[in-house]
Amino acid sequence: MAPLKIVLEGKSSIARQPERAALVFVVETSGPSRETVSQKATEVSNEINRLFKELSPKTETGETIAGSPVTSFSSTSLQTRSQVPRDMSGEPLPIVYTATISLNVLFQDFKKLNEIVGKLISYPNIEIKSLDWCLTEATQKSLNSESREEAMRDAVRKANDYARVIAREVVAVKITELRGGGQSEMRAGQYNSYMHMQPMQPMQQQQMAQAGTRYSSVVDSPASNSKSHSGASSGLDLSPQLIRYTNSVQVEFQGIDG
Repeated sequence: MAPLKIVLEGKSSIARQPERAALVFVVETSGPSRETVSQKATEVSNEINRLFKELSPKTETGETIAGSPVTSFSSTSLQTRSQVPRDMSGEPLPIVYTATISLNVLFQDFKKLNEIVGKLISYPNIEIKSLDWCLTEATQKSLNSESREEAMRDAVRKANDYARVIAREVVAVKITELRGGGQSEMRAGQYNSYMHMQPMQPMQQQQMAQAGTRYSSVVDSPASNSKSHSGASSGLDLSPQLIRYTNSVQVEFQGIDG
């Protein structure tokens, strides 16, 4: 009986609802005085930090109480920069100072997320940079195993299909993981980014503590300072997006003689 060799690819795809939402936003103020813009940015940041402390109460040991809307939050130190704008004739104008603070929040209560984003966009000096749908580390580990097993089962099913047609049996002799634990959103999330009139320079985003892998989608809209605190959240749609977890494996099978 002639030797039989089958090499093929097994794939898996598993969809899960996100368990966390990682929000990154910045407080930025600009003006003719370094001290003034720094003070204003700090005041707004402190106000926002007090809000998130209320949403993530701690135990006596410093751990976030289970079931809290926010599981973690952090902020960068105050950063300032200056620039000298020029008029249409190229002549220098008075120096402009800018102060920036970046804040990172991890939500597990998505209803509260909608409410808080509605409040944040009503601030003229706050810009939302990204909203990332996430899985917890425990779920990622579980899906890693599940997706590998399903990819291998897919390869075995395909090999048996081929072998059955020619009345043979096969056994796997070599396994090569091609893509392990690939993750993506099934449908891109959308939200509006409201910014003040002074354009913001790109900010380096910190990794969210315990956020796992990130899934980002940002859609910018024109600047808007017209929203009030009471009605800002009514027009937002921050629906969680399904996360697809994929894996791929190459398997070599040989025919069983006799």
